[in-house]
Amino acid sequence: MAQESFKVLSQEEERKYDLKNLKFYKMSTYNESLAYFLEDGKLLVNPNTPSAEHSLIMNLADFDNDKFPVLPENDTPYYRFKGLMNNTDFTESNMIEIFRQLGFNYQNESFYNDAEKFMKTLSVDDKIKFFIPVLYFIGEDLRKLCPDANWSFETIYYFQPFSEVSLYNERNNFSFYDLNTMLEGKLLNENSITFKNIYKKLETKYLKNKKIWDLR
Repeated sequence: MAQESFKVLSQEEERKYDLKNLKFYKMSTYNESLAYFLEDGKLLVNPNTPSAEHSLIMNLADFDNDKFPVLPENDTPYYRFKGLMNNTDFTESNMIEIFRQLGFNYQNESFYNDAEKFMKTLSVDDKIKFFIPVLYFIGEDLRKLCPDANWSFETIYYFQPFSEVSLYNERNNFSFYDLNTMLEGKLLNENSITFKNIYKKLETKYLKNKKIWDLR
């Protein structure tokens, strides 16, 4: 067992445990994970999210005290900056402050070109930090096409919960969630697409759907 007395299980390892034969303990009020009794005061803990890659074996006391690990797939920009993932703090001034900390001088007129050059100088950790304000400013440009879209914050109940942000237009049931995945691809997986082309792809998608909505 590691320092916090947990063991990470792969999906293959997890399948060795038949939940039908395990006594259910409870669901965590912290992250909605589901715990089942094992031997020696240990629990099998399953995260309550479809995208989860791992389950845990952990001590009952750690489970009850919300001592959960941060696994690689949970260590997202949204988790690292979860204090900003709300309608009060996800603001232009806070985003510019992150840029300032990174040494990036935000200029509205040249943002896309400047961001393209600047990201090439960043470490992986700094790219994760850069992700959040880039998401905000590209999202704000998309809001000019769809002024009644709002920032939406959806809690992801993994071992360490966090809220993931996207733009959502409820009136026409249109989500700008693709912005998240394209930025993740570019900044975290080195996909060869420019920030400007990310915007253009979403602009095209929105305008295409808007024509359909306007006919209703």
